[in-house]
Amino acid sequence: MLEAMLTNRNIDVVGLASSGADAERVAVAIGPDVAIVDYMMPGMDGFETATRIKAFCPQCVVVIYSALPHLADEAVARRDVDRFVAKGNFSQLVDLLSELRATKNPAP
Repeated sequence: MLEAMLTNRNIDVVGLASSGADAERVAVAIGPDVAIVDYMMPGMDGFETATRIKAFCPQCVVVIYSALPHLADEAVARRDVDRFVAKGNFSQLVDLLSELRATKNPAP
């Protein structure tokens, strides 16, 4: 569902994963600019997934996107997590992705 919502906002989704291990494999294969990672996934949590993604793609911006807002402070305190967005705040996620896109591709 997140893929459809992002695609409708003209945000390119270049990889999908259904578990932490899948996310790690996708990140190694494509080297994404941004990884949106759920905290609760099969196999490993979002924090461990973030650490594994950063090991291969240190430039990747890792965003924990979670329905557990009480994890926000812990998430941003971790060195491998760049941002936290609560799942109920889709507009904040879109704004963040737009900001990251603008930073990567500044207007002339």
